This record gives sequence, C-alpha cells and structure tokens, in this order.
Amino acid sequence: MRYRFIVPVLVLALAGCQSSRVAPKGESIHVSDDVALGRLVPGVWVYTSYFDGPEAGGRTGANGLVVVSGREAVLINLPWTDEQTAALFDWIEGKLSATVKAVVPTHFHQDCMGGLAEAQRRGAVSYGLDKTIALAQRDHLPVPQSPFGFRTAIRYGTSIVLVTYHGSGHTTDNVVAWLPKQRILFGGCLVKSQDATSLGNTSDGDLRAFPVTLRSVKAAYPNAEIVVPGHGDWGGPGLIDHTLKLCKKSDQ
Repeated sequence: MRYRFIVPVLVLALAGCQSSRVAPKGESIHVSDDVALGRLVPGVWVYTSYFDGPEAGGRTGANGLVVVSGREAVLINLPWTDEQTAALFDWIEGKLSATVKAVVPTHFHQDCMGGLAEAQRRGAVSYGLDKTIALAQRDHLPVPQSPFGFRTAIRYGTSIVLVTYHGSGHTTDNVVAWLPKQRILFGGCLVKSQDATSLGNTSDGDLRAFPVTLRSVKAAYPNAEIVVPGHGDWGGPGLIDHTLKLCKKSDQ
C-alpha cells in the first residue's frame, strides 16, 4: 500500500475528524530524502520515515511523534533505520535546540524501533513494554533499556507522555501513547488511517483480541482530539471506529 504523508489542503477532509483542533495538513519539512515532518500543535510534530524493501512491501511510510518542551524532547517510535534516526536527532538538535531525552517504540517491528541502536548511542533512555523487550531478545534485535509492564509516564520539560498497554491487536505488544496536555493519542499500528481498507500485517497479532483492545483504547481517552495512526494521515477519534469496522470486515 502506498502511504501519503502531508499534502497542502485548505480543509481537513477525513471522516470522523470532528474537532477544530485537528491540524490541517500543511507543507512538510524534509529532514532527509527518507524523513519528513509536519507540525500538529505547538511542541508536537508527526514525522514519517520511508523504507523500501521486502520487509515493508515496497516503499512505505511509518509515523512517529516528536514531542518537545523547553530543551527536552521525546520520540514515540523510531524511524526504520539508524541513519534516518541520526538525521532526525540532528534536526531536533539543530532546528529545535532540544535534546532527545527518551524514546519509546510502540511495538517490536522495524517501523517502530529500527533506529533504536542509534538512539541509545546518542544517550537517549529507551523504554519498552516487557513484551516488546522479550520479542526483541527473541529476534536478536536492539533491546529497550527500561522495561514497564503496563504503563509508564515519561516526563520531558514541563510535560508528560503516558504510554499504556491495552492488549493485543496488530501485535501482541502494541502500546499507545497519550499526550494529556495536547489531547493527542498516538495509536500506532493498532489504529488505521481513514483510507486504509484492511488491518494490514497481523501475522504477529491477535485478530480476536484486536476489537477488544480498540474498545479499551476508545474508552480510555474520551477527550482525544487528534489520533495518529502508525501509517497514513492522522485524524480524529473516528479513526478508532474505522479500525473497528475493519476488524469486522476481517471476520467476514
């Protein structure tokens, strides 16, 4: 599937995006040939890194968040590669005058933690669900340093990111990240973009648990105004409902 990152539009035209705070798509900032960013709200950017290989099924974009308060930043997800991660770190330091304090992959796949080794080399503390750590060790991948079993709170500057495991879905270890101050939910690959027509790769997931987990996420963040999926355009809470419909479709 081909994913778009940011396109200039005057009006956000995603179904289910009912909040006026859902950021319209604007001009993208190109960090490198394979990494682009767009600002959601002050202090929060969506980045998309692109990878072309058999693991990705062709050139594919994967989303993450850069959240900044003062001179401290946190990354939700890492780009596909160490080289992309280095470029993103350099941009944050050079353009935002901030240091990446912590990183957290939302599951163990390459589109979430491919650049973990580079992040750790640069001194960022890496957090990972205990399930993610076990899967990384099984597959001989770089391993997050600070485990958590259900939820962790990452403080940066005067803000906080809450990372929580609600259950299996896309993978058995997928977590979501909540920015309470900004009312932004990063759903990762547990949540699909509005133009997605299937749940995608669920070979490491649990189709039976998927809708149960999504309902838990929906109930936990009733004040979410912006929802960012793992691939494709962000929107509002309607993206969760759209993904629930895709779960029903997969059962047919």
